Amino acid sequence: KYSIKKHLAPRKGADARPRPSHRERRERALSPRAPAGTMTSATRAVAATTSISSRRDRVVVARRSTPRGVLARRTRAASRVIAAAATAEDVATYEWNGMKCAYRAKGDAGTPVVLVHGFGVSSYQYRDTIDALAKTNRVYALDLLGFGLSDQPDVPYEMEFWRDQVSHFIDDVVKAPAVVVGNSIGSLAALHVAAKAPERVAGVVLLNCAGGMNNKVKRLPGDFDGFGWQYKAVVPVFSVVLAIIDFVLRFDAVAKPVFDGVRGEENVRGALRGVYKDPTRVDDALVASICDAAERPGAFRAFVRILTGPPGPRPEELMDDVRCPMLILWGDEDGITPLDFPLGQYFVNLPETRARTTLKVFEGEGHCLQDDNPSAVSPVIGEWVNAL
Repeated sequence: KYSIKKHLAPRKGADARPRPSHRERRERALSPRAPAGTMTSATRAVAATTSISSRRDRVVVARRSTPRGVLARRTRAASRVIAAAATAEDVATYEWNGMKCAYRAKGDAGTPVVLVHGFGVSSYQYRDTIDALAKTNRVYALDLLGFGLSDQPDVPYEMEFWRDQVSHFIDDVVKAPAVVVGNSIGSLAALHVAAKAPERVAGVVLLNCAGGMNNKVKRLPGDFDGFGWQYKAVVPVFSVVLAIIDFVLRFDAVAKPVFDGVRGEENVRGALRGVYKDPTRVDDALVASICDAAERPGAFRAFVRILTGPPGPRPEELMDDVRCPMLILWGDEDGITPLDFPLGQYFVNLPETRARTTLKVFEGEGHCLQDDNPSAVSPVIGEWVNAL
């Protein structure tokens, strides 16, 4: 069994030599041992038959000579490079109002489908949805400005800003009315587009729709009617807390350490595991797609602008102007937009009062169900789109 004490023990005797440095030991361990004298054909044959085991032995020695922490960091760094390259595959760009917008496209025929991601992530979160839907449809997955590989301008962010981006994307790139699929704030953006530009939208698919651009969700009369007193008591307290957070984030001295903390790889991985139900879906590539965007120069200002911006209208306030067919998909274990809270209950009851509206609840699924369980969710979206 390897012990570091063996290398730290002092040498004794007249022939004692200085202990080799860690670097010398590592180089020695990684270097092939050349046989003495000239290698004959016989020794070459022996070397050839033992080369695989010799390389394996050297790897073992190298691992022993390299501190575990260093080896782990190198492994993570290599994985991060590979993952980052994977997330940037097949990304195209177009320009809108002088800003570069990134998107992914696949498929040659069928009704166009535009996929819009949620807060903090990017079009990469639709990695499997794109492939599944592209078998029968033209599919486009857009990076909202401020996220992913799109520009991160230091401008006021609001839902209407993203509404216009998606609307012009349909005009400039898709060039035909499309079904707009959104997750979280992406769903809210889809509703905004359908309400403002109905001629561009053939239908909307809402995946765990958000109530606002950020946590400062607008409260409506009767939100907690029928709920216990504890819910009604928490609402004003929560509103005060959010107002304080909103105020302090306007100071860079406070906001920058917060941003630096939340964008760390381990924090991102932990946050995703708290949202996803299948931990295997939280892989290096997904984490890299978020962390790499957060390392870009404009990420900090975009982060502050989005968190401190106005939440915008609630879905309930937009619905009267949305005329197209609607598919509502919800994970019943979503802790971000819970099904049993006012917004969730609104969508549960919506098919009873709105024509051409379908609701499907996925048991055991969370907030990002399209990426958490794509094999269950993608076929439902595809069948609904192709039945329009």
